[in-house]
Amino acid sequence: MSLSAVLLVLAACGGEEESAEGAEESGEVRTVEVAVSSSSRPLSYVGDDGELTGYEPELLRAIDEKLEAYEFNMEGASDSAGEIGLDTGQYDMLAQGLILSPEREESYLVPDESNGPSLMKIFATGDQEGEIESLDDLQGKNVVPVTPTGGVFNLLNSYNEEHPDNQIEFDTSDGGIPTSDRLQEVNDGVYDALVHPSNLGQQEIIEEAGLDIHVTEPVEINPTYFLIHDSEENAELRDKVSEALAELKEEGTVSELSNEFYGEDILQY
Repeated sequence: MSLSAVLLVLAACGGEEESAEGAEESGEVRTVEVAVSSSSRPLSYVGDDGELTGYEPELLRAIDEKLEAYEFNMEGASDSAGEIGLDTGQYDMLAQGLILSPEREESYLVPDESNGPSLMKIFATGDQEGEIESLDDLQGKNVVPVTPTGGVFNLLNSYNEEHPDNQIEFDTSDGGIPTSDRLQEVNDGVYDALVHPSNLGQQEIIEEAGLDIHVTEPVEINPTYFLIHDSEENAELRDKVSEALAELKEEGTVSELSNEFYGEDILQY
């Protein structure tokens, strides 16, 4: 090979190295697929403009603004479809007002910082106001079935373990049944009570449908978290999301979003 040819090859290699270094310095933006609820107003729902909005989507947008190396792509999904998609890696992150359980902690990456608390309340038939006010009052009552992996299941199991002489009887069922249907069943007397997180638009459903439902004070308060698909590349995403959440709480953004969508600052609990 001639000297000029060698010089050309070396120059080309040097150009490639400089180009690669420049790409590294500029940083590539990674798209993060996020599953959110599309029908859990005010937590997460489709607005009049057809766009996803609510407490969690707007919080995710605020986080996304802080993370220059990531771009969040939100997609509406049912509870069951979201969790299945997270298991398979179809989604990188799941946001559905999720309470931690041992199974979830074992299966997913969880940020250290919560995205807010979930207020667990009892929704009972209207004629049981004063009769059903706490978990102690659910003995002998017909309770709406709960999903076997969620926070309500853990709450009722823990209660039964701590109160062997005042057991709450309940069945389990697959997720996917809309909250509106469950509230209607309580209103109609099919069940006496529904134990449920109160951030899924129940009050709006009750008012719009004219349901006669008694809502108790919170019987338990749990932090909620974004769940992240367990992979090596998502470990950094988990840490960055946690850092951004801490900053947004400190700056008051989380409280502002809470007041906007829930009418109160849920961080006070």
